[in-house]
Amino acid sequence: MQGIEHIALALTVLERWEAARRLNGGRASAHSFTLLAVVLLVVLVVLLIWVSYSRWAQRRSRTREVFTENALRRGLGVRDRQILLAIVLRSGLRRTQDVFTAANAFDRGAVKLLTECTRTRTLQENEHLRAEIGRLREKLGFQIASIAGSMAGLGPATSHDIAPGKTIELTRIRPADGVVARGDVVRNDEIELAVALTSPIESRAGDSWRVRHYSGLSAWEFDTTTVHCDGRRLVLNHSETVQFTNRRRFPRVAVCGHAQIAYLPFRQTHPSSVGTGTVAGAKTTSWAAGSVPMSETPTFVEGFVTELAGPGLRIETALQVHPGDRVLVVFTPDRRASDVPGGWGTIAGIGRVRHCRGADSERSIAVELTGLSDAEIDELAYITAEMSSREDDYGSQNQTRTAAASTPVAGASMDLT
Repeated sequence: MQGIEHIALALTVLERWEAARRLNGGRASAHSFTLLAVVLLVVLVVLLIWVSYSRWAQRRSRTREVFTENALRRGLGVRDRQILLAIVLRSGLRRTQDVFTAANAFDRGAVKLLTECTRTRTLQENEHLRAEIGRLREKLGFQIASIAGSMAGLGPATSHDIAPGKTIELTRIRPADGVVARGDVVRNDEIELAVALTSPIESRAGDSWRVRHYSGLSAWEFDTTTVHCDGRRLVLNHSETVQFTNRRRFPRVAVCGHAQIAYLPFRQTHPSSVGTGTVAGAKTTSWAAGSVPMSETPTFVEGFVTELAGPGLRIETALQVHPGDRVLVVFTPDRRASDVPGGWGTIAGIGRVRHCRGADSERSIAVELTGLSDAEIDELAYITAEMSSREDDYGSQNQTRTAAASTPVAGASMDLT
């Protein structure tokens, strides 16, 4: 029996050549298959990376949209959003929008941020940042941040945190006689809180009061009791439990006030009467006086204030503006308030147009006054609340008069039958 080597020797030269060719062809086909498999694998990996990146980019875009939407809903400005993002990066949250509901994560990120800033910032800068974080925490609807709290400034607020000179409102809840008072804090120490009242009242030791204090766009409420009162000066016990209310939602009150409103662009290169786009025939006034060119002064258009909600106004005017435009407003809250001592006076401020309705001379625009101080917001909130209270009293009086007038009429009708 011949071996394999003898079979190979028995082949002719042509047969050997053909065998060699067939052997190389099998290797080439196997190499081509391997190369094709590698190419397909690379393509699949690239597709997987692209799909993963697309989904990641989509989720990131969606997360950014949700974060921005929640921030705008809570009235956060650019500075507030920057601070909030810095807190999120240090909070350990996987999604930025979770910070709006995770108070513990917010506090954790805030403490880390303040700790890092103590190494690079001055003491005054750190105090300012701590106050900004406290106000930001209130805007998010978490428990009120204490101004005089711990190192992070995030402890719960108490009545100790009301600074002297601030105005508070008081409502007596026991005895439930509905006595309402208003005054300024003149002393706030570790033992008690002293208030100088605007009008004298009588209060015995142990009477219960509900106190409201306005701080910017926040309202603090707490219950306390009387220590002693001499008519003009009321001394109260401290309270460690304070409830927080966001004052961005003010009561809406119907008013009838006069207004002067002017379009106020940041930069103006054309006459203001043209830039405002006022309706032909609309009555306007101007600040122009002396040698001041007309194109450099705002042109006012008359209007009427129909609704008031704190810093929010609804004005009926012929001024042609669009949402987002900046305007200058001078108005009287209610010209019917002649019986109020001194009246409500005239209020002036710069605002932003939130939305518009109607066209031409029947336009109704909503304006939010911006850049107001805490005291100015407090004053607008007080005016709005006072008007709302006056409307309620007026409505109850009308109902009483209507009921009293309808009684004899009903009796007369019964007698006639």
